[in-house]
Amino acid sequence: MKKIFYPALVAAVCGIVASNLSWAEKVSKSADLQKNKRTADYLYSRPLLEAMYQLGVMQDKRLGLQTSCNANFEVKPLGTVILSTIDYPKGLPHPSKGAWLSRYQFKRCGEMKVYNTLFTTNGAGKVPTAHIYYPGSSSAGPGLIKDALPSATSDALIRAGLKDCKDVNVFDMRVSERDHDVEEGGKTIKGVWNEVWTFQACGKMVDTAMTFIPGDKGGGTTFTVGQLKPSDAVAKP
Repeated sequence: MKKIFYPALVAAVCGIVASNLSWAEKVSKSADLQKNKRTADYLYSRPLLEAMYQLGVMQDKRLGLQTSCNANFEVKPLGTVILSTIDYPKGLPHPSKGAWLSRYQFKRCGEMKVYNTLFTTNGAGKVPTAHIYYPGSSSAGPGLIKDALPSATSDALIRAGLKDCKDVNVFDMRVSERDHDVEEGGKTIKGVWNEVWTFQACGKMVDTAMTFIPGDKGGGTTFTVGQLKPSDAVAKP
């Protein structure tokens, strides 16, 4: 039977949570996790790591990865994005409010895949519900991905001659060029970034290029979908 393996640092954290019920915390930003130890420890605790593992196995199966692998699996957390304030009341073993996205490496038989798990709380300090989320390391938030995905999928399938394909999964999302300035019409647009989204469609892998453009003065981010360029094949620093 396959077993989950926790890196030493993560395993050391797993036994801490039960003894840390004596104070309450509220965390609204991912950057604040460093000064909110109880919540930070909880996000890397054994129950949540096990949920990531279970969903990682499901994702591997859905994508047809490592179907004959019998080695141990390794879950290595990479980071957390807080989507709504985590409220961790005093005396309760689980947060009563909040939602967050946990990104992690899933290693097996010499292969590694980056997966994401969406956690939502159930109130009254019950165990959070874990949901499968799109794989990869996109810098776009859930709302932006939801808006962009239909256009990206359609564009990729049409260019690949697979417009009638119904068996489509997101295989990967990755940043190909990090935040940079773009000159357009005599105006400088700051914080633009590029990504490559890969779809597994009817037995084929199809890439599409995504450009994300932050709005002026805190306005919403927009996106464009385009054909992949040779320079997108290698991520830029």
